[in-house]
Formats: sequence, C-alpha cells, structure tokens
Amino acid sequence: MLALGSASAQNQIPVWVPATSNIFAAGQSVAFSGTLPPYVSFAAGPVHAVTFGAGGKVTLGGGEPWSGPDGIHFPGGTDLSPFNGLSGIIDHRRGFFLTGVFLNDSVPSGSPPPTLNFTGAENFLTLSPELFQTFFIGNGLLNGGTTEQIFFVPGGATRLFLGISDGCVLAHSAPGCYDDNKGTYLVGLVLHPVAAAPSAEPSR
Repeated sequence: MLALGSASAQNQIPVWVPATSNIFAAGQSVAFSGTLPPYVSFAAGPVHAVTFGAGGKVTLGGGEPWSGPDGIHFPGGTDLSPFNGLSGIIDHRRGFFLTGVFLNDSVPSGSPPPTLNFTGAENFLTLSPELFQTFFIGNGLLNGGTTEQIFFVPGGATRLFLGISDGCVLAHSAPGCYDDNKGTYLVGLVLHPVAAAPSAEPSR
C-alpha cells in the first residue's frame, strides 16, 4: 500500500514553463533551439515522489491552436527521437503537452533509455521514469479530475526539468523549432517523502 508523507502540508513549488522551454536541452549549458528548461533541484537519497498541478496555455507557433498542459489532439501526435542523451517521447494522439525529465548532476550524453509511448496511456495513476527518460506530465491529474498522478523519483536523481516536447515535424522528427512558440504553463509541484513503499511495482 502506497503511503505518501505529509507533503500536503508543504508549500507547492511554483515553476513557470515558457513554451520555448526545450526539454531536450535539459542539463546542457546552451539550448540548441528555444531556451533552457526550468528545473527544481533536490538532494539525492531517500526515495521521493512528485505530484503536479499545471495550468496555462501555449501554442507551438505558425498559427497552431492554443493548448493546455494535457496537450491537444493533433494530426499524427508527437513522435520525437532521442537527443542529447535523453530518450524520445511518443504520444500519437496529442501534442503540446507538459513534459518532464529527471537528471542527476551529470550532463546527459551517450545512449539514452528507452522511449516511452503514452498513446492512450496518459491517465496512469503512478509512473516510474528512469534517469534521462522524458515523460508525459500533462496537468498532473487523473482523467482531468481531482486525483493527483504520482511520479516516482528515480535513484540518483537530483534535478527535475520541465518543458515542452516540440519538433519541426512533431509527428516524426528530431526535437527542435522552439523559437516561435508562445505562452506559458504555470506548474505547482510538491516533493513527497515516501513513508512506505508500494506493494507492487508502480506502473503506467
């Protein structure tokens, strides 16, 4: 049985995520497109979980529609290849969604972890991403309701980056073309100590 610590008494950490925030530039000194994504740092050690609440609107430029953090239905959806040592990300139903990635203190490089496919699987209760593995956050709520989705922090993580998944051809390309994006997501996140481990492996 999962029991989160009393993080509800803690203040949310506010993070502004401009639409130009390039999640695939996480951990780098310069963004190859757009801007470096914002991040929250924390000490490595005990297992933690993160919950989110997100709002705001962004558009990925070129007259595209505006979207909330959960993304919008978009022809072909999102299918971006790995880049800068980070995994790609897939959701063939949606585009423009809020995306995260956990890093340690190193600069990402080398072979990335597997790419996660969130097509039709956005409404998970828990998710356990690996280091350097980009993942769907959306608005952080199950089925758009009031139940918070729980994101487990991988061992060794010291930073959580927030950004947007974008590419010049969103449905199948390398990441890029962030410079014409507009708008901002406002995210409130809480870091939770885990008081008891789940009885089964967290899954999405």
